Amino acid sequence: MKAPVKHHQGFICALFFTILTVPLPGVSIAKEFDAALQLLDRMGRAAESLNYQGVFVYLRNNQLKAVRVIHKADKEGEYERLVSLNGVPREIVRNNELVTCILPDDKAVLVDEHHYPKVVARGKNFHDNNGFSRRLPAKLKAMREHYRFSLGEPDRIAGRETQQVVIIPKDQYRYGYRLWVDNETGLLLKTMMVGEGEGERALEQMMFTSLLLPEEIPDTALVPAVTGREFSWREGEPLSVNAGDYESQWQVGWIPAGFTLVAHGRHLLPNGQVPVEHLVYSDGLSSVSIFIERIMHAQQGHLHGFSNMGAVNVYGAIQALHYLTVVGEVPHTTVKRMGKSIRYTGSDSD
Repeated sequence: MKAPVKHHQGFICALFFTILTVPLPGVSIAKEFDAALQLLDRMGRAAESLNYQGVFVYLRNNQLKAVRVIHKADKEGEYERLVSLNGVPREIVRNNELVTCILPDDKAVLVDEHHYPKVVARGKNFHDNNGFSRRLPAKLKAMREHYRFSLGEPDRIAGRETQQVVIIPKDQYRYGYRLWVDNETGLLLKTMMVGEGEGERALEQMMFTSLLLPEEIPDTALVPAVTGREFSWREGEPLSVNAGDYESQWQVGWIPAGFTLVAHGRHLLPNGQVPVEHLVYSDGLSSVSIFIERIMHAQQGHLHGFSNMGAVNVYGAIQALHYLTVVGEVPHTTVKRMGKSIRYTGSDSD
């Protein structure tokens, strides 16, 4: 029996990068900014157009994961397969926008189709940092109002020469990033999310340890090892991209400058009894999700106040007989302030 799946349990993946030159002495800030944007633009195109396979490691919350990735691009689109190499076995297969997560430990297969902007795609079992490059180019110029872009030091990653791009937020409501782009291909080979405060504090890191660039990738390489025949299948329902499709009874009174509503809709969670309203705000690089659910059982546990896991911060509250949950890879100040600004605008009978 199919059941809806949590929207943010979807997934996505890929990798990235290219070149340019080492920053020259005397180069102006404006030229360095333009060079960084050109590099990021090339990174985005490389992530979608190249065949590649390799292994990357991902460090988050003091946990180190290793993942094998196989990516194929042709005239029909993109195909991708990710396989966890340590810990609980997991596989994720992507056929353009259709994402299938195979969870042998849960005996479950989650299927989700992403019609909303890729920037909001979230992964349950693999982090989507290796999808970082595909979500950047669309808003690069707009993001200059809220981030500083520059070239950092060149480095060698997975045996390949790379150029570092430095992204620094202009306020305290978002994180910074360091990106290492392969000089030859434009693929992103390493990322680091940097937290607020004095000095540089790495919140999450992803890095390739090996990379191959075959001219062709056989379709058999993209077939999951687990058939899932005996598993339960849960099919997700996509969010509406058009906020006008559903009139909300809630108003978010404060969002950071540069953030806009990029997705909005309602859907049932697995085993849920009532629809959950879901709003996604993004500045093109960072995103915040707001989940609003009517209280059905008073004894049901729910977060009150603040919590976090690595770079992910969460704020929970109850208002007008609804649970409010704000989740994002942004500083805790951002989710807390957004959560406290939410107001119910409907009638008591809604």
